[in-house]
Amino acid sequence: MRRAIAILLLVATPAAFAADVRKIRLLNISAQSAATLISALIQHKIHRPTDALKCLGYGAASGYGFYEAKLLARRGDVQSGWIVANVAGSISENTAAGRGPIDQLGYSIGPARIRFSFVNADSYAYVDFNAYEAASLVTAYRDNDRMRYRSGMIAFERDSFYPNQNGVNGRIVGITYGIFPGVYTHTVTSTRNHEVIHAMQALQADSVDPSFRFLSYEPARATERRIIRFEFVKLGAFNLASDVVTGRQQYRNRWNEIEAYRLAQNRAP
Repeated sequence: MRRAIAILLLVATPAAFAADVRKIRLLNISAQSAATLISALIQHKIHRPTDALKCLGYGAASGYGFYEAKLLARRGDVQSGWIVANVAGSISENTAAGRGPIDQLGYSIGPARIRFSFVNADSYAYVDFNAYEAASLVTAYRDNDRMRYRSGMIAFERDSFYPNQNGVNGRIVGITYGIFPGVYTHTVTSTRNHEVIHAMQALQADSVDPSFRFLSYEPARATERRIIRFEFVKLGAFNLASDVVTGRQQYRNRWNEIEAYRLAQNRAP
């Protein structure tokens, strides 16, 4: 699985280099389409050609939704952008899991994702736990001075510059940990928007993270529909693979940085 994800990211990188907005839109659509299909294959949800076509089609729609969410973040409308990103992610998440594209709508808060079901199921809502995002939250809390709930998402602030890391030197004014943006307290608005776009990128990867039955909880049958119940532990495999691939690249060549800089600050890294 990690090899497939790594190939997808490496193929995407040259297309994103010095990308303009049109190329970024195309990359979001095509990469999310392919990732949705890969996730469905891993979860054994492809049984006929039409299943693959649905993954490609709805995955493309999800990718376009993420692109629009990032444009909202670019304009400073973070709350609307985060909502749109969660809806877009639900389309890929549902399709890859073999459900209808809008059977459930999910919203990520910290390492938990709450999915509200609109079809006949044993519960009105489900909760998943993401191990990658849990580790990211711990790291973000350790590296920053305060945590805030801001514009519908958990964000962090630091009163001093961030230490040099990942091949980046100088005054670092923002670092995002999974879906948790972190910024230097006195930085400019465009930096906050930049880091929110990174958080959306992580959510985009989480949306196609496979669900495995051996990491699920299935309670005893109930006579009535439950209000809410726990279902899956997610590993965060797509985000982990992305970290491995981008960590081996020069900072200016990393696809996630190219996209965030071009959208938030209209320049190359």
